[in-house]
Amino acid sequence: MTSYSFPPEFIADLRSRVDIVGLVSDYVALTKSGANYKGLCPFHGEKTPSFTVHEGKGIFHCFGCGVGGDAIGFLKRIENLSYPETLVRLATRTGIDVSPYERRQGSLAAQEKARSERENLSRAVACAQEFFARQLRDNIKGQVGSYLEKRGINPAAARKFGLGFAPDAWSALKDEFRHQRIDESIAVAAGLLVQKEGTNRRYDRFRDRLMFPIRDVSGTVVGFGGRSLGDGEPKYLNSPESLIFNKRRLLYDLHHARPAIGKTGSAFLVEGYMDALSLYLRGVDNVVATLGTALSEENVAAVKRYTRKVAVFFDNDNAGRAAAFRSLPLFMAVGVMPDIVLLPDDIKDPDQLASGLDNAGLSQALARQMPLFDFFLSEKGGRLNAYSDRLQFLREVIEMIIRLPDEPLRGMALRATAESLHLAEEIVLDEYRRMRQSRQNPAFRSGNQIRNKVDSSQPQGDSRAAGYSGTARPDEMILATFMLFPALLEEFAGNFLELVENSDCQRLFQELKSCAGDDRDLLLQISGNGEDDSLSSLYARLVHLPAPAEDLATASKVIADCMMSLRRRKGSAAARDLDRELTVCSDEEKMFELLRRKMELKKRLMAEPSL
Repeated sequence: MTSYSFPPEFIADLRSRVDIVGLVSDYVALTKSGANYKGLCPFHGEKTPSFTVHEGKGIFHCFGCGVGGDAIGFLKRIENLSYPETLVRLATRTGIDVSPYERRQGSLAAQEKARSERENLSRAVACAQEFFARQLRDNIKGQVGSYLEKRGINPAAARKFGLGFAPDAWSALKDEFRHQRIDESIAVAAGLLVQKEGTNRRYDRFRDRLMFPIRDVSGTVVGFGGRSLGDGEPKYLNSPESLIFNKRRLLYDLHHARPAIGKTGSAFLVEGYMDALSLYLRGVDNVVATLGTALSEENVAAVKRYTRKVAVFFDNDNAGRAAAFRSLPLFMAVGVMPDIVLLPDDIKDPDQLASGLDNAGLSQALARQMPLFDFFLSEKGGRLNAYSDRLQFLREVIEMIIRLPDEPLRGMALRATAESLHLAEEIVLDEYRRMRQSRQNPAFRSGNQIRNKVDSSQPQGDSRAAGYSGTARPDEMILATFMLFPALLEEFAGNFLELVENSDCQRLFQELKSCAGDDRDLLLQISGNGEDDSLSSLYARLVHLPAPAEDLATASKVIADCMMSLRRRKGSAAARDLDRELTVCSDEEKMFELLRRKMELKKRLMAEPSL
């Protein structure tokens, strides 16, 4: 894999070229609001927009969950990319050449060979896509055209989705490769030709099939799915794995669905290409499909990048329900509790639903959902009578609950399990504790309390864990004022570091001093290597706060008032600490010393002017 070393000047140039509003709009429906743009945050569920993009500053911030940063931080977080991957993706988007920044690992010949192989595979796939699309146009009045007409797909829709046709011939595509001077061995590696074992004979993999191009998230075709038009088996045939095609990482039509998922805040997950296509043609465009294989952890992670509100929408039979149930632990492991769309008894799959109802009926049917976890409990556990069967099922459910990374969700799931299986909650909780401890999983703490605990991975005083209310804390207000009036930094530096305990505020203050108030340099400085987003989020929050002062004199008073508030809070905290010591103190001499310190502290607090 190619690695890169990007200097600060490259990152600064890249940031200046990226249109952050255009980038964020690929994932979030934004509306103009004064000088900013607002929308629903893609990083947490909300009904009222608190996510803001500042075009001039090139930053974003959510006042609901506290996440913020620049275009690099946004793409890195929403696509779950590494920092170098993010820079390469944005550089491609803005037309910047990254080849001068490649790290030279291994021989130049090996690097060139790997790059050349990927390029050749992509060229072969692109050639096949053009060939299949042309064959569909040429045969639109034949069997494939009749099939599309029967399924309600007109030529315009076929073009929109890049559908194609593989002729019923052994060498039609192979001949096209020869004409385009594409080496057959490359076509074999791309899964487009098959080489017969023990011979040099090669022939077309896809024959007499309606072809669905499979694209990566950027929209580039990387493989195909072919639907048999005759009696050939299998009914659906996918491209095999290659350097550019990995079924575990791909979802059909995700590149089309991304904007709609960002706009609606939700996604439908179906099993088949036709299911997705039929729904899309009926205006349900926030739908993606698996590639005819079992859902993978990577598939689930791909969906979660865009939304946590997912409804699985599989065939209305035992196989479809089994597939939905298999998806449940994968979703739960990443903290997503999906719903399931409950199809009417006379509807066999999403494709039939889309073609058999009017718009009102379709909307009503899609709204008929329930939590997949509850449906699983009802369907699988509701009919169990034997104690041994119920205990075995309880343990199966708890195994899934243990994987939930969110403790409040674990608590709700445990209570739902107890109610569904008609068990006392204490029985379910005791079994949960026993199984959790037996796993010796460091991701879960031991202890007896399950309800209402705070996850120790987030400090209780950390505003990022608690969420932002939209009102600035005194330490944040001071920093926001410093950013506007850096001349006041030296005057208040000593008091700030003495009174402010939040580590991110302390770090940002030090960076602010070193950058002398230059916003561009400050943002570049705090971005670092892109692995720690906390300072970028804090910076974005401060930039979006209302201006605390219009002139230097007012700014100085704002800072002094905020520091006074911090001083009083610190004194009050010290007083509470003394009270706690007094309640457990049994030594008379020490008690009098504590009382003396408390009286002095009280005098100092009373001497502070009221705020």
